[in-house]
Amino acid sequence: MANSSIVQLIKQMAVEAVKASRPCDYIVGNVIGTDPLKIKVSNSLVIEDDFLVKTRNVTDYVQEVGEGVAKKNVKIYNSLKEGDSVLMFRKAGGQEYIVVDRMVADDT
Repeated sequence: MANSSIVQLIKQMAVEAVKASRPCDYIVGNVIGTDPLKIKVSNSLVIEDDFLVKTRNVTDYVQEVGEGVAKKNVKIYNSLKEGDSVLMFRKAGGQEYIVVDRMVADDT
């Protein structure tokens, strides 16, 4: 029985260590500035552009469309605007945040 208690204690310690390291958290923020990008997470936390990694979902980009001689480059205007709510992930062990996408209201 002593071995069983030790195993349980080790398992519990491992679970608590993973929780304490906070490998990844999701956060919802609001864009309060765009040049440079600033996202407000709470009354006391505003994340500045230097700490933000943006995905293609929240940036302008050029997309090639069509086939053969009809190929064209089209610019997709997808950058964030003031007032947008965004979904972010905090990178493990750091202060960098990945801006994944906009949040949308459920109007049903």
